[in-house]
Amino acid sequence: MGTSSGLVLEVWDFLRGLLRDLPDVFRKPVVRRPARLASRPGSGDPARALFDARVRHWSAAMGVSPRRVFLKNQRTLWGSCSSRGNLNFNRALADAPPEVVDYVVIHELAHLKEMNHSSRFWAVVGSWCPEQKQSRLWLRQNASWLQRRPLPKDLA
Repeated sequence: MGTSSGLVLEVWDFLRGLLRDLPDVFRKPVVRRPARLASRPGSGDPARALFDARVRHWSAAMGVSPRRVFLKNQRTLWGSCSSRGNLNFNRALADAPPEVVDYVVIHELAHLKEMNHSSRFWAVVGSWCPEQKQSRLWLRQNASWLQRRPLPKDLA
């Protein structure tokens, strides 16, 4: 019995040494769960349904997984991505053409790959949205129109 317990202690010491010397090998992988979309079946919020569908579609295509998706009534931003992987979208964007909505969704999902606006980031956006420049131009030209649109009474 003494020799087997000695062997066990040697194995434990060996494994502790590996853990100390090679921490990256033993680090638990970060697993991103699919985004928890806040809509509920039959919730009746068409903006929520739109963004849920587009985020679900593009995140699967791009191979990324946002944590949560929020809709907000922002004044200056169309979308944002937090360092924790949460996406925020401006509710007013729901009235934009579908290709513009897709551009903003792709833009924010691209931040899950590149958390900056570097050339690598724009390459990711461009690979999924070749018409990004037209969508950005549309947003600049129509921003005030989108922001003036009245909110539904239950969201105002």
